[in-house]
Amino acid sequence: MNLFKSIWFFLGKYQTPKIRVLHVLILVLVITQIIISNWMVGTQSSTIPSISGEYIFTWMHILIGFSLFFLSFALIWTCLKEKGVKHFYPYLWGDVKQIKSDINQLIEFKLPDSTPAGLAATVQGLGLGALSIVIISGLTWFFLWILGASFAYDARSIHKSLTILIEIYIYGHGGLGLIHFVIWYKKAKK
Repeated sequence: MNLFKSIWFFLGKYQTPKIRVLHVLILVLVITQIIISNWMVGTQSSTIPSISGEYIFTWMHILIGFSLFFLSFALIWTCLKEKGVKHFYPYLWGDVKQIKSDINQLIEFKLPDSTPAGLAATVQGLGLGALSIVIISGLTWFFLWILGASFAYDARSIHKSLTILIEIYIYGHGGLGLIHFVIWYKKAKK
């Protein structure tokens, strides 16, 4: 079994096919957004630039951002519908029993499995929140920019600052996901 098929199969242990497809699409698009943002040309003007070579990455970022809005809405809706709010945010109800258990396992250098209301589910919930915040701040910047608001450039700066949440999430969640995958993969090969 090749590596990509193995990763796809592994994700299927924890995600329904719909969530898996949305998860992978969003991951690819978010990484694309982070990369192309390095070549965006920003403008403080309220005039929206034409679609030209100079602004091609800016427009790509905007169009992908709108795609991410709809895909992320679908992912969040599906996750909450399938698993419920308490699965991802148990601490809002004062339920931290599984989180404490998972942290104790980490302290003992054991990797806890993904469980409802556990550390992994809570981190996923934080990721859904971070994704929402970044997308909403991007949309806010875009609409303020279109409207010619004097503080649109400030909204853009806030959006850029908030992307740090997604980058940290990719490293943390992705890194732990890869550790889980490697452990599972080694066991599966035996």
